[in-house]
Parts: sequence; structure tokens; C-alpha cells
Amino acid sequence: MSFVALLRGINLGAKNKVDMKSLKALFKDMGYENVRTYIQTGNVIFDDETYDVQQMENSLRDTYGFDIPVVVRSNEELEEIQQHPIFLKDQVYVMFLAQEITDEQQDLLDSLVDDDFVVLNKRNLIISLSKNYHQTKFTNTFFEKKLGMVSTARNQNTVNKIIEKM
Repeated sequence: MSFVALLRGINLGAKNKVDMKSLKALFKDMGYENVRTYIQTGNVIFDDETYDVQQMENSLRDTYGFDIPVVVRSNEELEEIQQHPIFLKDQVYVMFLAQEITDEQQDLLDSLVDDDFVVLNKRNLIISLSKNYHQTKFTNTFFEKKLGMVSTARNQNTVNKIIEKM
């Protein structure tokens, strides 16, 4: 079975640079099978039934010198996201949440977010933005602050490409 480790906050500006070649080598050194990466924002695909997010985060910090939160999803989970009706709309982003949301957090989102969205399996927020990502308030940072947890965002095209590589 294939999984993707989605790294939060790398290669998006002048700091927190991580070379994909060294990232791929690091995951191989950690013992993961058939490791491959997709684009510079930190998508590491691997085939291994067992994985350890804490080990990944510790190894990333030891290697690159800063904290890099990791969220892991299976090929099956991504395919379920891909088939949701909201995912098929325009300007779609997925916020991959580090933890499951509570009913109270869901109620909070329902009261705050006026764009079309769903939280699938309590840990994947799919949103069709009414504005461009750089113009909306409904960014990954917004959801992290409101939910009080790590999240990492990928656009529709990136999710589709990751699935293709899995």
C-alpha cells in the first residue's frame, strides 16, 4: 500500500529549504520502500504498511535543523477525497489535518466558513474557494488557528498528481 508524507511549511519562501533529493534519501535511510517525491512543497510517497510520524519529524529536525510537521495519508484516503463532489469543483484545496476534529470544532467551522466545504473522515477538509487562495481568508493558516492543530494544504492538481504517482 502507498502512503504520502505531507510536509508542512518547507520551500515556500527564502527559509526552510529542503532539497527533494536529500529528502528522498532520508526517507530511504529511515527504511521506507519505493520512496519518491513530488514537487518542492514536500510530498514524499512511499510503499510501507508501517510508518512512524514521530520518527519522521525527529529525523527531519535532526537533518535540516528546524521543525517540519508531517501528516500522512494513504492512497485509499486520497482517492476518497478525489471522488467527493466538492473536490470536483473549481479552486479546490485540501487541508490535511494532523488530528481528527471534534463535533465542537466542526460546529465552529460551520459557523465561520461560508465557502463550500466538507470535513471528510474528521481529518481532511476539502474546500472550494469563492476567491483565489491568495485573496481568501480560508487558508491553511486560518484553519490551523481556528482548530488549534497542524494542517497542511494541497491544491486539487497536486492531490491528483500525488495519486498518479502512488
